[in-house]
Amino acid sequence: MKKLVLHLGAHRCGSTAIQSLLRREHNALGGEGIGVFLRADMAAGGFDLRRLHRFRRANPVWRAKLQKTARALEAMQQQTVLVSEENIMGTMPAVRSNRFYPHFSNLVQSLVKLAELSREPLTIAPRLVVCRQDHYLESVYAFRVSRGLTLGFDEFIKTATRTRISWLRLAKAFDGAPSSVLPSIAVLEAWPKPTAAAQALAFLIGDNTIELSQSRLTGNTRQSSADLGLMFALNRSRINWRDAAWQQDVFGGPKGEEALGDSAIAGLRTYLSAIEFQRFHEHYGQSAKLTFTRDERTAFLAGYRQENEELMAMSTVKSPMGVW
Repeated sequence: MKKLVLHLGAHRCGSTAIQSLLRREHNALGGEGIGVFLRADMAAGGFDLRRLHRFRRANPVWRAKLQKTARALEAMQQQTVLVSEENIMGTMPAVRSNRFYPHFSNLVQSLVKLAELSREPLTIAPRLVVCRQDHYLESVYAFRVSRGLTLGFDEFIKTATRTRISWLRLAKAFDGAPSSVLPSIAVLEAWPKPTAAAQALAFLIGDNTIELSQSRLTGNTRQSSADLGLMFALNRSRINWRDAAWQQDVFGGPKGEEALGDSAIAGLRTYLSAIEFQRFHEHYGQSAKLTFTRDERTAFLAGYRQENEELMAMSTVKSPMGVW
C-alpha cells in the first residue's frame, strides 16, 4: 500500500528545521524507499500540494487537480512519499490576515478526496507540529520584525489575537475522516534539542533505523533580543537595512541574548549617515519589548488552559500531556 506522509507545518513551529533535516538526510531516506518532496521539488512541477487549503469539493477544476496528483503518486516507485511544506495550510497568520488558518477544513477535505481518487490503496498521514500559543506569537513577532514590522509587541498581539490560536480546532477538523487519513500531532516543546532531529524523523515516518548525520534540528537562525531591538528601531526609523550590504557585519556577530549590542551600534554609526543615525537613536531603546512579561504570559495562557488540556488528551497528539 502506498503511503503519503504530509508534514503540514505549521509556520514558526520548526518547519524550516525539519525541512533542513529532510534535505540533509535525503539519500538515507531514499535508501529506505522514502521519496522526499520539498518546496523546490513541487515548484518544479508535476506533483504540487502547496495549495490544498483552497480545495472546493464542488469545483470540477479541483477534482481534476487531485486526479492528476493521484496519478502522479501512483507512478512513483517509492511506496512512501514524504512531503514537507508549511504553506499547504495557507499563509502564516498575522502576515496578510489575523485569521488563524481559516481554510484548514478545506485541506482535510482535499486529503479525503485524494485518497478516494487513488486507483490503488493509499494511506495519507498528515503530520502537524505545534507549539504553545505564547511561544508561537513571540516567534511570529520576531519573524515579522526581521522582515520590517514597525508595530510594537503589544500592538501586534492585539492585532494577531483577534482570532483564537486554536490548535484544537485544527485537530478536530480531522474528526470523522476515513481510515485512509491518519493524522498525528506533535508538540515542538517535547523535543529536547540534543535528540530533536531523531524525534522529528520518528514522528514523520515512525520507528526508523536511519543513522542521522547530526542529532539537532537546525533551521532559521534565532535572532538575539539585542539584534531584534536594533532591527525594530531601524524599522521605525524607515531605514532599509534588510537590503543593505552592511547588515551581515552588524547582525552577524555573536552576542549574548540580553547583550546591549554596543559593537553593533558602533557599526551602525559607521554605515549610516549622521541624519539616519540620529533618527535611529530616537527610536532605539535598550529595553524594547519583544515578548510577554511574566504576568502577561500567565494571564494569556489562562485563556487557553482548558482548550490545550483537551487538545493534549486527544489520541492524535503524540506528546506528553504535561509538556505545556
